[in-house]
This record gives sequence, structure tokens and C-alpha cells, in this order.
Amino acid sequence: QEVLDKVKEWETAPEPQVVSDYKPEGPSYELSKGEGGNWQVELPSGVVKPGTPYRLSMNKDAEIFRRDPYARAADYDSKWCYADDGGADFSWADWSPRPFDENIIYEMHVGSFTPEGTLSAATAKLQHVAKAGFTSIEVMPMAEFSYATERWGYNPRQLLALHGPYGRPDDFRTFVNEAHKLGLGVVVDVVLHHGAVDGNELWDFDGWGGNYFGEGGIYHEGAHDGPWGRNLAHWKWEVREMIKAACSMWLSEYRCDGLRFDSANDLPWDYIPEWTAHLHAAYPGCLLIAEITPENPEGIHRLGFDSLWTHSGYFDIIQQHRALGRGHHGGGDWAEGWNFPRLRTAMGLHDGFTWPTQCVKYMTGSHDQVGCQNGGGHYEDLKMIGGQKRYFSDQCGGGRTDGTASAAQRLWYAANVGAAGLPMIMMGTEWMQTGWWNPDEHRRLNWDLAADEVGQRTIASVADVNNLRAR
Repeated sequence: QEVLDKVKEWETAPEPQVVSDYKPEGPSYELSKGEGGNWQVELPSGVVKPGTPYRLSMNKDAEIFRRDPYARAADYDSKWCYADDGGADFSWADWSPRPFDENIIYEMHVGSFTPEGTLSAATAKLQHVAKAGFTSIEVMPMAEFSYATERWGYNPRQLLALHGPYGRPDDFRTFVNEAHKLGLGVVVDVVLHHGAVDGNELWDFDGWGGNYFGEGGIYHEGAHDGPWGRNLAHWKWEVREMIKAACSMWLSEYRCDGLRFDSANDLPWDYIPEWTAHLHAAYPGCLLIAEITPENPEGIHRLGFDSLWTHSGYFDIIQQHRALGRGHHGGGDWAEGWNFPRLRTAMGLHDGFTWPTQCVKYMTGSHDQVGCQNGGGHYEDLKMIGGQKRYFSDQCGGGRTDGTASAAQRLWYAANVGAAGLPMIMMGTEWMQTGWWNPDEHRRLNWDLAADEVGQRTIASVADVNNLRAR
């Protein structure tokens, strides 16, 4: 027999059934209670194959349709899901995860990496990343997200469904497989604390509406509003199991090499050690990175992450370069010259960290510092560096055509790669993309810049530095 899926709803949900095929008169199959009180169904072999559409029908006062919360793919504009076999028949290349200290990370947003914004188009450009000497790609969120507020990916509609506009599950498998063939590991950014404000497919899932289970239904019951939307009900075992399944999926069904946990400050620290221990045991060698702001070594020693994003070095370096005055941590005045203790901190280990691999450093900026969602306007929380989010050469002067700014970027990227930590660069920095990044058509990557004299010279410099570290 062939299992379609274990549909993870628990006893408070109306009794569901699976409706397959787009036609209203298509076949339907009753679900029954299975292990842990979850609903599931087993179907005869041949009934379901990858790509078969299905959705859930639940009867309360009236029939309501919902997506399978564990679906691997879905139609972006409806409740229809697509069956997937988890890559059972996919032909994988031989690959073993790199030792942590060999990671030189390239941060990529699939939707704006190419003009097409698809996984297939990104796969065709992987050779560029490999030739530039990078050894790993960190892809920004791949789970389905809402386009209502932003297109970066940090507003998930579901946790296990691949973002449909990027492609189908086999497209991401091909991306990972081709990356591995080129010697590139793949780390996926996961957003596990909240759901999208608009288009959240888990919102009011039970169909009761109102506040019967707390506003938002069974997946959000009792959770508070976070900075980006209503948090998930992490206190529920069923929600935590779904999170664990989502993390495992990227490492098993797509054979990714690690995960980056977005804003782990907003996850329940009492439960994180359970997740990291499970993932390390099930997937030896996987790299678990977390964003904790400000960086806190407890993320390593208590929560079980392997490495943390280190934001402060970026701000300290720009301030030191510009001699703007007070440092990110309220330290000494740099207007009178270089602050070498601060520079030593940026280049070495921060207090409480034990090994260089426990820090991911991006002195030229990540998507948070390069990306802008307000048309290039002012950010109060960045006022210590002038209040603007820009590519690094713009932060250091007049951009890619300014010789001083160009030299500054080459200097600080070389320092980044030579520093204690895992170096990372935001896509486009390697050819001195100008202005700021955003997924819209005017701010996505401009590949013409990679081909001009400045771009070629900068890419060669990045490759030289990366290759020197790899020796």
C-alpha cells in the first residue's frame, strides 16, 4: 500500500476526509484516527503519484476545505495540494557534508538571484558561485510564503510546502544535487516562530472562527502577537512535532546540509534543545545555525546550535571605517582614530564562544543590512551607520565606480575571510552590486554588472581570497 500522508490534525478538528482530483465529483477517502490522535489514510498502490492534486474536506456546520498542513507542495492560489514521494525515485549524486570549518557561505534569495526567479534558473547559475570559491549556499526561506507584505520569505503560509512560484519539490532536489556536484553545500533558512499576517494557511484551520480556540485556531491558540505576525502555539506537542518534521524534511527529502533558524530569540528556548538534539542525532554532520540578536553564546552551549550569526561585526567595521563616533555596543569614540580592541573583537572570537566555527561573520552585510523594503529610506535602528541599508561599497563611499570604496570592500572582505568564524557574503556583493537589494524587478541581481570590468575584477578578488582560505 502507498501512504498519501499522515494528516496532522488532532482531536479538536472536525473529522476530515481527503478529496483528490480537481473535479468536485472526484474520489474521496475518509481519514481515521491514527497514532497520537492524528488523522491519516492509506491508499491502494497507484491511486496517488507525485503531482496528484488533493485537499482536505471537513464537515462542521458546512463543508470547509483546507490544505494538508504537511503537504510538500500546493497551488499558491487555492487549497489544492500536490502529492510528493519525498524524492524516493530521485537519482542523487554521492555527497558528504563538509567539515564545518570549510564553509565559505554565499547567501542567496532564489526569487531575485535570476531574472526568472525560479529554482531552475538558479540551478543554471550555480557554476558562478562555485567558480568564485564559495563552498556553501545559504538559501533564504524556501517554505511557501505570502507576497502580501514582502517577498523575502520570512512570512510563512505553511512550514513544509515548497514555495510554489520557485518550482516543484524535484526542482529543489535538482538544485541541491547540482550544487553538491559542484562542491557546494546547501543550508536552508527556516522560519518557525510565526505565520504570515495575510494568507496564512494554518490560520483558523479548524473552521470555528472567532476566539473559540483563541484567535487563529488550533495552530495559534494561546500564542502572542510577535513583531511579524501571530506566533505558533509552540506549547502544543502537535505544533512542535510539525516543526520537527519541517526541519527533518529539508535534511532528508532534499538532502540539504544544514538549517539556519531565523530569529531564534522568538522561539521557545525550553524546546529548542529537543529539536537540535533530534536533528544532530538523525542527521550527523548537519550544520545548525541560528540568528540570535545580540549574539549570545548560550545559543551554542545551552540550545545546541553549531553556529550563530554575528551581526555586531558589520556595524563595528563600518563605523570604524567611517570613524562616525560611537560603536554598535556604545563603546569608545572612534573619531580620534582606530579602536584596536574593537577591531580585535571583530576579527577574533567574541566572549563566551569556544571555536571559530561557532560564529558566522558577514562584515560586508547580510540580507538584513543590504536589503531595504522602504524604497531606500531611513532606518532608525541603523542610525549609527547613517540609517540606510545598502551594499557595502555604497556604505564605504561612492559605490562600485569609486576606487576608494572598491578598495575598502576588497580589504574588508579579505579581513572577513581571514577572521575567526565562517565567512558569508550576500549575493551581488561579489561584483559590487550598487544601491540596495530587494526582490522587485529594479533591485534584484543585475547580472550585467558581473560581466563588466569592475565586476570581473571584484569577482576575481573574491575568488582569490576564498581559495586562499580553502588551502
